[in-house]
Amino acid sequence: MHGSSFRIGTLFGFDIYINISWLIILVFLTASLALGWFPAYYRGWPALEYWLIGFFASILLFVAVLLHELAHSLVARARGLSVKKITLYIFGGVSDLEQEPQSPGVEFQMAFVGPVVSLLIGIIAFLLQLPIRGSDTPGEAILIYLAISNILLGIFNLLPGFPLDGGRVLRSIIWRVTGSLRKATHAAAVVGQVFAYILILLGIYLFFIGDVFDGIWFGFIGWFLLSSAQAEDSQMRLKTILRGVTVAQVMNRNPATVPANISLQRLVNEYFLPQGLRSALVMQGDTLGGLVTLGDIRHVPQEEWSQTVVGFVMIPREKLHTVSPQQDLNDVLPLITAQDVNQLPVLENGQLVGVLTRDALLRYIEIHRSLGMERKAA
Repeated sequence: MHGSSFRIGTLFGFDIYINISWLIILVFLTASLALGWFPAYYRGWPALEYWLIGFFASILLFVAVLLHELAHSLVARARGLSVKKITLYIFGGVSDLEQEPQSPGVEFQMAFVGPVVSLLIGIIAFLLQLPIRGSDTPGEAILIYLAISNILLGIFNLLPGFPLDGGRVLRSIIWRVTGSLRKATHAAAVVGQVFAYILILLGIYLFFIGDVFDGIWFGFIGWFLLSSAQAEDSQMRLKTILRGVTVAQVMNRNPATVPANISLQRLVNEYFLPQGLRSALVMQGDTLGGLVTLGDIRHVPQEEWSQTVVGFVMIPREKLHTVSPQQDLNDVLPLITAQDVNQLPVLENGQLVGVLTRDALLRYIEIHRSLGMERKAA
């Protein structure tokens, strides 16, 4: 389990995760196929058969979405980019890149290959159904559905609605013309937001003329694209602010530390309560031993605090993410966000020299913006 997603296996060296939201759309899509799509074109089948082929068609569509994302990830890996995992969400899939593409050409190749794969799957499904066309069988029904859905998926993803693949293609072109990834991201995000508003308005219109299902569907897709485009633009602004800023410039050089050999009772009475701490770095002599948090203390019954030493309950150093003072904050940020870490010990030559906290990073960003330095950085 990783947050709200769970791992189902590995494919071509990539960990494959399914988000809880995917289960919602699986049920929703199965029901829509079983109650609407298949009965409309294939009449007289038993109700159970509609539900079975609806479920099977939904699974095959998500396999196609997974192949779409695999294409992105394989091209990224071939171009030297690291992909940690692929996650299937309610509106499709996401390849989790550890870094942005380093050139517009790489961005274009990564973005374009996904829709091409979807279109190819659609064409293959269409060709496979030709020999059994008119047979009125489940096989024909599923293949026709896969052909139509994948071709539409490929075309839809080519629309310039950032962060759709078409939006990323648009960003790569603007990036090539302007030479600025920041400007390209902002321009593509604006286009993506306009496209999202159009979908939302279309959804509202369809809803009020009586097409409730399509109205809700288009509205949700528009909302999803709108929030995604805004998030991408904000993330790029954040990267602009943090570009060239090192950990040493933001870290706390005097972090709260506690000895590893004191009892939890002393830890609470002499450190956590008087200093208002929620966590502290644990020292074994002059060396970092680990980290102790309120959660670690709560796991021990209070009557045992006086007999339990900190070193027994702490998170050991080898399980902590650590950084160096010279690291760029843009390289460190994914550790804080993706791993949901609130503090990162800063080590130099194996010795503790400070701590980088989420709060300190947020304060730096807020002060930077308040002083109007974001525009200068851009």
